[in-house]
Amino acid sequence: MNAAAYQPRTDLVAKVRRRMARHVDRQMIRPQLERGLISLSFDDCPRSVMDNALPLIEARGWQATIYAAMGLCGITNHLGLHMSEQDIVAAHAAGHEIGDHTFTHIDGLKAGPDTVLSDIARNRAAFQSLGLPRAETFAYPYGEVTPLLKRSLKGEFGLSRGIHNPGSSALDLGLAASARLYSKHIETTLALIKTAAREKRWLILFGHDVRDNPSEFGCTPAELFRVIDTIAYLGLDVLTVRDAVKKVTA
Repeated sequence: MNAAAYQPRTDLVAKVRRRMARHVDRQMIRPQLERGLISLSFDDCPRSVMDNALPLIEARGWQATIYAAMGLCGITNHLGLHMSEQDIVAAHAAGHEIGDHTFTHIDGLKAGPDTVLSDIARNRAAFQSLGLPRAETFAYPYGEVTPLLKRSLKGEFGLSRGIHNPGSSALDLGLAASARLYSKHIETTLALIKTAAREKRWLILFGHDVRDNPSEFGCTPAELFRVIDTIAYLGLDVLTVRDAVKKVTA
């Protein structure tokens, strides 16, 4: 990821590939739950998540999923300073899931599947060098994926997460929908949380930085607290993405 905010491809071919990816090689599940289930996830991952998000989550006795691109460790960009390798290890030791996000945060719409798979292998090697377990779930950087990449990752992870909004209780393990922990989307996300509680759905949330002056891809600590407080008030279960996959596919 460069210092400037990412600009997605907007050409017709890119738009067609994005839409096609949602409709091919689907691994659909419709979780049968006694009550709604939430998974909190953060991508890349900015140091502000360690400082401002994880303490709020841990205070409830919950764990989150961090989708780490190890090549970003220690850099500063539009999301702020990123976690160090030691921060990632500490998050794992605290019980949080460390998921895969490729090593260099590679765009799966611009790079071929072989290149993305090689970058994932590099990220796995970085995890292993730090004594971290092999990641069981994955998040597509920028949410970008082609039908061929989606097919290539089938069987590599228990779930691969996208960034498109959920439209029903059904979920594709190969390209799972999720709701944004972005300041401008908080009201929409709160409404989706209420739907998850009412209809006993599994809802994955994702964000990036959590700070008083967040990027357009993050939120403030107060906004995250509001989300967490709503989840707790409604009595939803909270699990990492990894543990939620195990629960809904058991």
